[in-house]
Amino acid sequence: MNHNYPIDILTFHNENNELPNYLQQSLERTKSKGFDILNITPDNYRIKAYHCGFKHLKEITIPKIDKIIDDINGFFIAEGDLYLNEDFDFNEFINMNISEPIWLGYKKKLSHYIVGNFLIYIPKQYYNQFKQELNNQSRLIYSDRFFTKLYNKGFLKLSNKSYANEIEHYSNVLMNIRKGIKN
Repeated sequence: MNHNYPIDILTFHNENNELPNYLQQSLERTKSKGFDILNITPDNYRIKAYHCGFKHLKEITIPKIDKIIDDINGFFIAEGDLYLNEDFDFNEFINMNISEPIWLGYKKKLSHYIVGNFLIYIPKQYYNQFKQELNNQSRLIYSDRFFTKLYNKGFLKLSNKSYANEIEHYSNVLMNIRKGIKN
């Protein structure tokens, strides 16, 4: 494993103070693909579910990265239902020689919106600009809307193919089953 490119997993505790049942599968698969995962820091937000990811990013992920940014080359942001594709592992990522922020895992690209922010990579040299973009967004929004705005501004590139999917699960945002890889 390479600790210079850690992944922060955005996840939560439910109303029973339990982690989502799909999280363990996601963690095991991600680690088996050679990625290093930062300590899991679930949130307990009791706000609209579609705002939780963005709030988590600002309030939990950024303070974690602030503490380690001098010691890493870059970092990933991933949703707790992350499921990396068969053809993607840490060595493949390194071989891609990525030097700009990039959206590596998503569901689909619509004409005006990108659905699903399963896996985002931010190189260290773009961290301060990324934090500034977060701070400039004062209202809570869907996290994929935030990343779509960064893509539209040219800050965030979109991989020509998605290297990740999501584990099928009940979604508090949809209030229904979110289709994905069955566990």
